[in-house]
Amino acid sequence: MKEKKMYREENQHGSPLFPIEYYNCVYPARLPGLPVHWHEEFEITCVRRGQGTYLIDLEPCPVKEGDVLFLTSGILHGIPAGGTDFLETDSFVFHPSLLGGPLDLCSVKYLAPLEQGEVRFPAVISGEREPRLAAELAGMFARLKKEFDSEEEGHELAVKGELLKALAALYREAPFERKEKQNQEVLEKLKTVTGYIKENYQRPVSVAELADLCHFSEYYFMRFFKQYMNMTCVEYINQCRMEEAAARLASGRESVTEVALDTGFGNLSYFNRVFKKRFGMTPGAYRKDGRYEGEK
Repeated sequence: MKEKKMYREENQHGSPLFPIEYYNCVYPARLPGLPVHWHEEFEITCVRRGQGTYLIDLEPCPVKEGDVLFLTSGILHGIPAGGTDFLETDSFVFHPSLLGGPLDLCSVKYLAPLEQGEVRFPAVISGEREPRLAAELAGMFARLKKEFDSEEEGHELAVKGELLKALAALYREAPFERKEKQNQEVLEKLKTVTGYIKENYQRPVSVAELADLCHFSEYYFMRFFKQYMNMTCVEYINQCRMEEAAARLASGRESVTEVALDTGFGNLSYFNRVFKKRFGMTPGAYRKDGRYEGEK
């Protein structure tokens, strides 16, 4: 079997600060099929018309009008060419970071387990087997599409709200598998560490002092943090710094150097590299573009 990384989709969906995009697809009239791929983003797809077969983690999954698909990070999926007479789908692909920051309890308790594969919902919510849940998700999708197309003030908040409602409905009504239940002690340690980082990101924060907060060795702490946060503590610290730096750069009141130094980056070239990797542009271009306010 080919390495899974070969199927990773690299396309950006939406913008760095509003990472969500809508897609309408018709198979096979306009598209011969959907190559098997995976991405870090979540995906919600409504089957509008017709029927066909998806491959989900290389297992065939028949779908038809009225069904709703919910795919989380890392799930291989696609539609083989030649096996579908007619199938129309509407999809939203969005990064889970849209729904909450890493310091948010909802992210730790609900989003992170989905990203890490610890919680797995059925990939297909059947309109026949789960009519109430499928109808609820379809209604959410319609409201989501309306807000996504809107240019009214606050439509971004409404989009985020509808996605959160969809996740709440899935957790409440869909059967799901849980590989590992995070206990309260784990949550409390993560809350302590992430809160400490948030308060001290402007200065150098060592692994040793973070490990001491949990009464762990440095080695065990690094493994613990990576397991539950899906990133290293250094990556997490840089993420917190990047969020603050982006907001301040977009205001246009401070120079790139001022922002870099005041958000804990003592090396300007390193700041430039990390920022470009996170947002796809240099800090100077981001400051000029003013994308923090969002696109209308």
